[in-house]
Amino acid sequence: MMGSAKAGAPVLVTAPRIYRTAFDTDPAQAMAIQDGRIGWIGAVADAPSVDAHVDLDGATVLPGLTDAHLHLLAVAQARLQVSAAAPDITRMDVFLRRLADAAQEMAPGAWVIGTDVNEQFWPECRLPDRFDLDRFIPDRPAAVRRFCGHVVCLNSAALQALATRIDPYTIGMDEDERGITGIAREHAAEAVFLHLPRPADGLIAKSLRALVNELASYGLTALNEAAVGFSFGFSAEWALWQKVRSEGGSPLRLGFMLQADRAEAERLAGDPAPDPWWQVRTLKIFADGIIGARTAALSGGFADGAPPGPLLIPQQALRAFVQDAHRGGWQVAAHAIGDLAIDAVLDAYRQVAGTPGTSGLPHRVEHLGVPASGTVERLRAAGACVVTQPGFIQRMADSWPRALGERAQQAFPAASLQQGGVLVAGSSDAPTGPLCPWQGIAGFVGRRSAAGAVHAPHERLPLAQALHAYTVGGAQVMGQQNWRGYLAPGQAADFAAFAIDPMTSPTEAVPGLSAVLTVVNGRAVHDPAGTWACRG
Repeated sequence: MMGSAKAGAPVLVTAPRIYRTAFDTDPAQAMAIQDGRIGWIGAVADAPSVDAHVDLDGATVLPGLTDAHLHLLAVAQARLQVSAAAPDITRMDVFLRRLADAAQEMAPGAWVIGTDVNEQFWPECRLPDRFDLDRFIPDRPAAVRRFCGHVVCLNSAALQALATRIDPYTIGMDEDERGITGIAREHAAEAVFLHLPRPADGLIAKSLRALVNELASYGLTALNEAAVGFSFGFSAEWALWQKVRSEGGSPLRLGFMLQADRAEAERLAGDPAPDPWWQVRTLKIFADGIIGARTAALSGGFADGAPPGPLLIPQQALRAFVQDAHRGGWQVAAHAIGDLAIDAVLDAYRQVAGTPGTSGLPHRVEHLGVPASGTVERLRAAGACVVTQPGFIQRMADSWPRALGERAQQAFPAASLQQGGVLVAGSSDAPTGPLCPWQGIAGFVGRRSAAGAVHAPHERLPLAQALHAYTVGGAQVMGQQNWRGYLAPGQAADFAAFAIDPMTSPTEAVPGLSAVLTVVNGRAVHDPAGTWACRG
């Protein structure tokens, strides 16, 4: 059930350390909670008298975490398909054999769909094309989605099945000397996704509920769906989300970015408005692609000779989109990886900076992959914030030198942004990055790749600043900083308890953290030991 109901009688929570913020050097030991809010916080000796008491028995309490950018629907759907992320899938042929085995259990002619392909971890270091897929699955349609969601690979049967709905030449699918490769990127991939079969909405909704419960176990209390429309189209996805809402909603606070223009967004979702549980105030747009697919709009092209990716929306159209959204009170979240795309987005944001519109919400740059010099100053001038993904470092940084050369040391900054006064929020961008926010926090702190290399050490953050990006930072980019993100009287009772103190634990312990208790609005949403239920 959505946790908007009042939490009932006052409860006193005690623990050895209750951090009000990530920078708290004198943690409290008790806080009183009533009706979903914190009424008091301080030393145990000064605590008010209440009838109900929860002793967290040595645990450490932190403000609830926010994942400011993840693809909930994409992850939920992928969990119903054949994943390449299984630990034993270490080569392309192993994955394709797994797909072929799955196909044998399906009805004749049914599609087989694979997900989560990260070719950078395979010795082949390339995506499977239609010729690879045809060798293993010659007799039925097969589609494979790269873990980023920006690329899809099809076999010949899939191309034939889609022939009446898409033209691979018209949509710009990859070609080589053999002809159409079956690999579609960016807009071409989106055209394919619209026509791929998917699990029934009821199955996706069930998977989604399980996913949200898993995220609560990490201490997350708020989530941002990063692009309604990215997986199989805005209208169909929004209808599925409305089904989820009608069936009880979410125990965690949700925000939505709609991959639609203002007119379509308002037609289906209404006008933008703050909402503590189901916030719809943000429009999502893609300015360019990604590093791995060589579709990022990168000045001078890539170090391996690949040309720059194009802007996915012309500059004038981008300005018009931002101006229209801003006038209507919408926040804009723009995906921008390459410096050309970042500059185009900031140019559009600068045009509306200081003009009436978005009710105080900062416009967002999602990722800020490879910024040019001077970007910090331009971000400040535009009043923009950055939502970044430190978990990318573990998953991708070993491949960045091949793609970016020396510019790899500029990729996905953090410390320079905070030092320059830019609002930074942390996120996973799952399924592209790891779901667990503590792996992202560890990425901020250590910036270690899968091979153990430290990527751009000058951009490391101290743990307190990393945690701040996942608490206050996450609340700020949603415009909710006045009532959540830290623990103080009057704030929402959104917090999580951990068996160890992350602020004093060894760095290597941080990525594996999970919560022993997560509370949202004074209600337990993750309580495996029944601690909250046994208060007395």
